[in-house]
Amino acid sequence: MAKPTDTKIANLQDLADLAGVSRATASRALNDNPVISEKTREKLQALAKSHGYSINQKARDFRLQRTSVISVVFMLDIASEQHMSDPFFLDMLGGIADALAEHNYDLLLAHAPVEDVLELRNNRVMQQSDGTIFIGQAQQHGQLNELAEDDTNMVVWGYPVRDKSYVVVSGDNAGGGYASTKHLLELGRRQIAFFGSVDNPENAARHEGYLKALGEYGLDGNPERMVDVPFEMHRAREVIKEMVESGIDLDAAVCVSDVVALATISTLQELGLEVPKDVAVVGYDDISLAAYSNPPLTTIRQNIRHAGRILVESVLGQIQGEHVPDTMLASELVIRKSSGAG
Repeated sequence: MAKPTDTKIANLQDLADLAGVSRATASRALNDNPVISEKTREKLQALAKSHGYSINQKARDFRLQRTSVISVVFMLDIASEQHMSDPFFLDMLGGIADALAEHNYDLLLAHAPVEDVLELRNNRVMQQSDGTIFIGQAQQHGQLNELAEDDTNMVVWGYPVRDKSYVVVSGDNAGGGYASTKHLLELGRRQIAFFGSVDNPENAARHEGYLKALGEYGLDGNPERMVDVPFEMHRAREVIKEMVESGIDLDAAVCVSDVVALATISTLQELGLEVPKDVAVVGYDDISLAAYSNPPLTTIRQNIRHAGRILVESVLGQIQGEHVPDTMLASELVIRKSSGAG
């Protein structure tokens, strides 16, 4: 590790001369621009630290017409009264915040439900930030396209729907829905319900995977077992209870999120059913609470904190003028006791 020296460097040109590089290279290296090799960046940053040189952040931002702020908009499901306290959102926010801090960016959080993202055009969420990360698409794909066509630096955690104009970072939703359903089928379950709304693209893809797995076993998706369970815990419990008490046969449930799965387990237990003996349950996301439920939750793991890092790198790449492609992250079945195999 470089140690401070008695020789202080007052300006960027002196640092560049000392390192034997151009002023532009020195500037890019200190700003962690990926155009400069990692070796050169580390060398310049260590040299700057050892000679007590630091970037004048305000001057740099003024020169580049930047704010060093990234906005994060959580596309909460308004109809189901979804909250920011949803553990998935909190885990994702932690990953984003850590990654932004590493790049010396601040975070501006839009935490209220957004009924129309186009209203953000003249809001400080976009006016006072260099780029925007949207978590989810809700039913606003068209509006997100309009924002992207304004040459907005933006990236969306969601699903790569057709005709999109924006960059997407996603998990393998169809693969996750398929893997969770096939796991239950392999355990002998045949009356498998699907719990969750399919109004948003991510959940719709998970439902497609569910139907694909059923089809491979010669089963159809019984509409009675397709239950629009909201994300809000109390309302989810009410809907699940009503479905079970209606007498519809089920021996397993594929849930669109871990929050829905946890609501399912607690409701089934309240009704006197055993999990997984009577009904096996699989969630989605692998939030931090999943391993500590009773029984521990079998789920589809999305590396949420890693996803937050990829979202940050994608939007910062756009700010640097790079071409940023879509990214699909692998989904992994994590087997615990709630499915009957853990």
